[in-house]
Amino acid sequence: MDKIFSARLDESSITEMDRVTHRLKITKKKFLENAIHLMAQSVEGHETRENWAQTSGAWNRKENPAASVREIREKFTANFKRRHH
Repeated sequence: MDKIFSARLDESSITEMDRVTHRLKITKKKFLENAIHLMAQSVEGHETRENWAQTSGAWNRKENPAASVREIREKFTANFKRRHH
């Protein structure tokens, strides 16, 4: 289902879109959809690489993962008991 979307664009962008859509013989709707998909793909690919760089080494901590899990579980259990008794 198509939805209506409204945005204010500067005149040069509209002129450029008109020129390109006329040359490619596509609708403005198709042009905007393609532009949105291309931008989303570009951003998602870049974010994936950045996320990997930022999160690799997340467990380079003083304590090992088992100690972290144990500490979190103890806090959760204490909070659970406090609220359910």
